[in-house]
Amino acid sequence: MFSLGKRYHFAAAHTLRSPQLTATDNERVYGRCANPSGHGHDYLVEIVLCGETLTDDVLFGHGQLDELVASHVAPQFAYCDLGVTFGPDFIATGENLVQAVQALLQPHLPGTLDLTVRLVETEKNAFAYHRRAADPTL
Repeated sequence: MFSLGKRYHFAAAHTLRSPQLTATDNERVYGRCANPSGHGHDYLVEIVLCGETLTDDVLFGHGQLDELVASHVAPQFAYCDLGVTFGPDFIATGENLVQAVQALLQPHLPGTLDLTVRLVETEKNAFAYHRRAADPTL
């Protein structure tokens, strides 16, 4: 199995607040991150593609992956308030953000590649989401 990993940096802001919870419950669940004024992070997003076969001696074009991230991920993340970008019902937890990155990239990748998205929010917090390639026999 071959893999290609690339890292991207994005500065963005968010507030962790669920509209279904009271202010007290939001603070209990999300702690200081529930502050209505929000806060920001310098996110590190790592994209890892894995697959069994190479085309022209590469798993996937490095520049092509850069272009996909620049076209589909960066406009949603870079210097944005993630609550505004993804809407008021989206809670911008690390878990939800890695799934959002995966959903933004997935339609543009070959179905034969596994995709792992890893997001480092702080030196203490990192999140990952792994999507296996579609089984070609199905």
